[in-house]
Amino acid sequence: MNQWEDERMAANLRRAIELTELGLSLRRSVLQQDEPQGDAMAKVMREIRRAKERAWLKNSS
Repeated sequence: MNQWEDERMAANLRRAIELTELGLSLRRSVLQQDEPQGDAMAKVMREIRRAKERAWLKNSS
């Protein structure tokens, strides 16, 4: 592997960690809401999917 690949892999790992932290934060906030659990979890999953899509778009550019 060369340095460029190492840097790219490190950046991808940082993004994965950030997305995991985001997902956990969203899940925690959902659990604290008064909404029915199914609706709230659906919202969280949509937000996680959008965050992942944004991260992939940034990564591919």
